[in-house]
Formats: sequence, C-alpha cells, structure tokens
Amino acid sequence: MKKIDEELKKELLFLISQGEGYNIEFKESFCDEVIETLVAFANRKGGKIILGVNNKGKIIGIKISRESVQKWLNEIKNKTYPRLNVEIEISNLNNRKIAILEIMEFPLKPVSFKNRYFIRKNNSNHILSLQEVADIYLKTKNSSWDFYPDKDSKLNDLDQEKIFKIKNLIEENLETKLGDNLSFLRKYSLIVEEKGKEYPTFASLLLFSKNPLRQTDIQIGLFQTDTIIKKSKVIRNDLVTEVEEVLDFIKSYILKEYIFTGNPRREERWQYPIEALREIIINAVVHRDYREGTHSQFKIYPDKIIFWNVGEIPQELTMEDIKRGNKKSFPRNKSVAEIFRDCGLIERYGSGVKRAIDQIKEYGLPEPEINENSSGFDVIVHSVLEKDLEKDLEKDLEKDLEKDLEKDLEKLSTSQKKIIEQIRKNPLITQRKLSEKIGINEKNIRNNIEKLKQKNLLKRIGPDKGGYWEISN
Repeated sequence: MKKIDEELKKELLFLISQGEGYNIEFKESFCDEVIETLVAFANRKGGKIILGVNNKGKIIGIKISRESVQKWLNEIKNKTYPRLNVEIEISNLNNRKIAILEIMEFPLKPVSFKNRYFIRKNNSNHILSLQEVADIYLKTKNSSWDFYPDKDSKLNDLDQEKIFKIKNLIEENLETKLGDNLSFLRKYSLIVEEKGKEYPTFASLLLFSKNPLRQTDIQIGLFQTDTIIKKSKVIRNDLVTEVEEVLDFIKSYILKEYIFTGNPRREERWQYPIEALREIIINAVVHRDYREGTHSQFKIYPDKIIFWNVGEIPQELTMEDIKRGNKKSFPRNKSVAEIFRDCGLIERYGSGVKRAIDQIKEYGLPEPEINENSSGFDVIVHSVLEKDLEKDLEKDLEKDLEKDLEKDLEKLSTSQKKIIEQIRKNPLITQRKLSEKIGINEKNIRNNIEKLKQKNLLKRIGPDKGGYWEISN
C-alpha cells in the first residue's frame, strides 16, 4: 500500500509539473467550473481535475470532510445529462490533502452541464454551437449529416451518367463489380428508404445532382495584389469534377518551365508540385462544411496560392495534428469521403495535408502555412520569390561558367594558365609585368595572349594604355 502511495505521489507531482493541458486541470476547490470541465473532458478523451492546486501549479491543499465526496458526486449527477459517474481519490501531497477527480470519455456524446455543452480544446473549455452538438452526436453514432436523406429531392434529380462514371472508377480501383446504378447507390447508402419511398442523401446530391448546386460553389481568382483581380470564376459542379476544374484553372495561371536533360523528351517543371495542389483541393472539397452555404475561395497570386475553406477544424484535432497527419480524423462528410477514398482519390482520412506538405518541401518550396480564419481555415502555398529565383539562376550560371572555364583551362599550356591566373588577380596588369611574374619574355607573352584571344578566353577592353583585360567565359 505504501509503495502504491509513493508511485501515485510521483505521478501526481509529474502531472502538476507539466501544468494544465487538454486532459488535466487544477482547481483550488470544488465548484460549478469543476463540473463544466468534467463535461468538457467527457466530450473529448477524458481527463483529470486535481483539487487543492492553484492555476500556477502550487499545492495549497483542500479541506475535505466525510460528506464532501458524496456531496460532490450527487451534485455532478444532478447537473449533468446524461449523468456522469466520476472516480474521486483523496491523497496527501507535501503534507496537504488533495482530491483527484477522473472522468473517462463518455460513450454517448455530447454530455451537457445545465443544458449547455462544452468540449476541451488545448487547456480550456469551449462551448459548443448547436451544429457542433449535432456533429458530435452523429460521430458517436458513427454517422455524419451527409448520410441523411433530402426529402425535398427525388431520385430523378440524380444524373445517371455521373453515377455510372463514379461507379466505374470504384470498380476499377477496387477490382470489384457493383451492379447497376441503383444497386451501387444502395450499397453505399446514397439513397434512403422511408415509408416505402426512396430519397437521395445529401452526399448523393453533392456527387450526382443533375442541376449544379449553389452549396458546391468555389470562387477562384487570379490576383495581382489583394485589391487587383485580373480574372475570376465561379466553379459549380459535382464534387469530383470540381477538383479537376480547379486544378485546370490554377495550371492556366502558374508558371511552367521546360528542362532539357539530354533525353529525347524535355521535362516540365511547374511553379508548384501539381500532385500536392491536387491533394489540397481534394481535402478542401471533401471536408468543406456544405451546411454553411458559404463558398470556398481560392486565390492565385504571382508568388503564392491561398486556399480558404469554410468549416472549422474538428474539435478533437489541433493544427499540429493536421500538419503531422498522425491522428485519425473523423471526416465531416463521411459518405463523400468514402466515395473519394474508394475512387482512389484519397488514400486515408487525415493524411492528405501532411502528404501535400511533404511534397511541397521536397520540391524546394517553403512549408505551407495553415491558419484558422473566419469560421474556416486557409492553406497558403508559397512559391520562390522572383528575386530569390533570379539569385538562384545567377548562382547556377556562375557555377556552370566556372566548370566551363576549368575545362578550357585544362587544354592550355602552363604559360597560358599562368597568364589567366595573373589577369584574374589584376585585370590592369601590363605585358611587361606579366613577363616579370611568369618568367618568360614579352614576345612569348604577346604570342600566348594572341592564342588566348583566338580561343575566346581573353579580350582587351579599351586602349593599350588605360584599358584592362577581361576573361571571356
């Protein structure tokens, strides 16, 4: 028992030294804020509250009577729905009593406190909007809004050619047979039957609607500056087609150079890695919040592209999680994401942004910026600035010229090499000085200079008196 107490003491001291975080909080005493935090923990991944420690991590202790623990438990149950059961442990730390309240992630979320819903984010509690409450509930049921039927629409609103195209893509990618269009829709829960009638789901309308939907609008433009727009376009189509239309627009207005490598075919190098841009576009299309009614905005500048998408980052993820791609994410539009995945357009949920970042860095470009911005977030992909590009080209040219000069110098006589070396040091040097430095007469100096001129390695700029030598690379 004593050994367990020592281990618990070490663990608690370590937790306190780490400070408050997404699953740990300190409180000086029991109060409503404690219950609020327990609810926020239950709606996330669980956590611990240590009573008797202030927010600076100083152990101040707490007064606890026999009735205290039972009173706390009753208050927690009465103020939460569904009712929370909390583990409470009393311990002594540095000769002061503390209480540890531990709550596990609740299986049926969200849990409320006084009819309000909270979730833990970083080291604080955030109140949930009605939409976020609905999203968490659907996640708990392993579902999402796009699985639900739109009862104002009919199966006739779906384009059979679009369905056939996607069905074929999936059959080729998964090497399977999905039957006719109707069988395919049923298999992927893209239609729902209620009271003997079948309705298209929101996902099937986004993917296959005959008439383009305003919810899918993407506003894309070519910007000279923030205020000078050279060209703009609204792309409104089914989600799969939109990806390629956006990419085609971008490719029309970014730079492309041709690299000659000696092979029969020249190589293309775009201003940005095209596959990385496709990953970012797909991620925006698949994870956009289509309930908001706000279009996505993509802006192409001479030195960067900004992809802004409506839809806040999922509560369970941080910006760092998105960049690293190391946490499993729950897609906002699970049905849409499933179609894109089975078509082979995405590999797995949550990995697209990281893969794009890696490709962009390998391409020699700066790491993209990802920022939360106006009920959504943007990804900014930077190109190499023109000045930097010019500097790089100058450096490459200098290296090439140096290599060419070295090759030419290898073919020269010893005297000619010495003449070049002296002129490099002093372009104003006279033939008499060259004769003295190298140790040959002036006639031989003149003969060697003439041969260097014939090889286009040396030329005289200006008159014999007052001019200078220039090594012609």
